[in-house]
Amino acid sequence: MKEAPNIPVDIRIECPVHPSEDPSKVVRAVKNVISNCSPEPMNGRIQVASKNHELLDIIYEQIRSRRVLGVFRKVLLNNMIGNSTWFYLNKQAAYVGIVSICEEESESPLGPIQVTLWSSDLESVINWLIEP
Repeated sequence: MKEAPNIPVDIRIECPVHPSEDPSKVVRAVKNVISNCSPEPMNGRIQVASKNHELLDIIYEQIRSRRVLGVFRKVLLNNMIGNSTWFYLNKQAAYVGIVSICEEESESPLGPIQVTLWSSDLESVINWLIEP
C-alpha cells in the first residue's frame, strides 16, 4: 500500500439505521469496510469522525483488488465541492466485507454508508486514493 500523504484530512462516515434493521449488523457493516473505528448507533444513524487516514485502508486496498479505480475516480471527482468530496458504499455488501462503490444512493436499498472527506489539499488525498 502506498503511504498516505502527510496532509490533514477530516473523514466522516454516516449511515442510516432503519427500524427494520438490527443496529449491530449495521455496525458490523461499517466496521467491515472502515478500519480502526468503533461506531455506535445513535438517533437512527451511525456516525464516525476522524482525522486518521487509516480509516480508509480497507477501501484503499479493495478498490485496487476489485479493479474499480475508474469508477471511484469518477465518483470522487463528480462529488467534489470546494475542499470536500464524498462517496457511497453499499451497506449490504459492506456487511459481508466487500467495498462496493455506489454512484447513486438508490443502489443501496437500505441506504448507503456515506464517506465524506475534507482537506485543504483534497487533490493530493484523492490522488493517493485513486492512483494505481
